[in-house]
Amino acid sequence: MDFDLSETQRLFQATTERFASTVDVATRLSIRSLDGSYDKSRWQELTELGLLSIGASTEFDGLDGSLTDLSVIAETLGFNNALDPWLENGAFPVRLGNIATDDALLKAILDGSQLVSVAFAEQNNRYELFPGNTIITTRDDGSGYYLNGEKHFVLTAALADILLVTAQFNGEFGIYSVAANSDGVDTHYYRLADGSQAAALTFKQVELSIDTRLSIDFEQFQDVIAEINVLCCSEILGLSQLLLNETISYVKEREQFGTTIGSFQSIQHGLVDCYSALEQMRSLLFRTLLLEDKSGEKWRANVMGAKAFIGENAHLIAHKAVQYHGAMGITDEVSIGHAMKRIMLLSRLFGDVANNLKHYARST
Repeated sequence: MDFDLSETQRLFQATTERFASTVDVATRLSIRSLDGSYDKSRWQELTELGLLSIGASTEFDGLDGSLTDLSVIAETLGFNNALDPWLENGAFPVRLGNIATDDALLKAILDGSQLVSVAFAEQNNRYELFPGNTIITTRDDGSGYYLNGEKHFVLTAALADILLVTAQFNGEFGIYSVAANSDGVDTHYYRLADGSQAAALTFKQVELSIDTRLSIDFEQFQDVIAEINVLCCSEILGLSQLLLNETISYVKEREQFGTTIGSFQSIQHGLVDCYSALEQMRSLLFRTLLLEDKSGEKWRANVMGAKAFIGENAHLIAHKAVQYHGAMGITDEVSIGHAMKRIMLLSRLFGDVANNLKHYARST
């Protein structure tokens, strides 16, 4: 079987590489110090390059790219240790808008005029995706809705123009488009492990019009989450490759006891373990991408199983990289620390290893 990238995928890869490779560690730290921990002008550049359009249907001026196409972009961003929230604020809302066939939402995302955050997590709801305490009620005159409740872990919310909020209405799942500056939206910002910014949101009688609900049900939402989990795996794979490459280069130069530490047998064996783990991660990702049916409970369970394995082995590689670099490996002065912290975030997004294995075991 041919696993080489197509000509189009190589073009996606090269475009992403050119965009992401311009940010070194010093530039990353400078951008993370900005309000919202990100430079929104980079987001405009990202959209102009078409890196968001790839995930949208041609019906909405997108490129109708496959999940494999998106995986190439995610892995390339990971390999370049990118700080751009392409996955959480780009691919995620684009896929939701695609399924909901929401032309206005997609065009606002794809032209870069609006940055969208998805508010799906709730306190004390662990990794459950069905909203528990975010409730939609109908206005007395029937002209619209009120939104009440709380959301946590809303990624890049400080820069968001639109919030896609999961909520229940008469016990049914729904996603509602909410202007981030709406009256009744209270926000508390905090930093995440990778230096990005998230928010806890409180909604108090936020008024919504009747056309704010996206046409997407809970099963479809879960399928989109599975797709984004695959892209998490792809970015983690790129980050892990970066960690391994950086560590191999470092042990070839770092000297101790009059010789390079790369000549020590224990370090060589450790790096071989990392290489073996990385190739297994890559094979499992390929297997997941090649599954024909990318919807339903079995698909979602296979993705969770793959992510559990990939996340666990990525932590092995990250810990070895930090160990061989010494204490500086966890600092913000070298790329190793940034890559490890991004892996920590992605491997737990939508579910940690234990949660993912639990769901995988239930389906087998």
